[in-house]
Amino acid sequence: MNYKTKSLIYFSCFVAASTSYYLIEEHDKFKDDLNSKTYVETHFEDEDEYPDDSEKTTPEEELK
Repeated sequence: MNYKTKSLIYFSCFVAASTSYYLIEEHDKFKDDLNSKTYVETHFEDEDEYPDDSEKTTPEEELK
């Protein structure tokens, strides 16, 4: 094996390991955020039963 081939193999392994480490860390951080006491659910089960009132007035109409 020549130097370029070895370098390519080592670089590929480094990129794969770095990507794996990053994805695992992000997954752990996401799990910690979900388990924290400050997490708030914004989608409720009965959301479809109530009409959306946010489109009745626009910010321009409220200023008038």
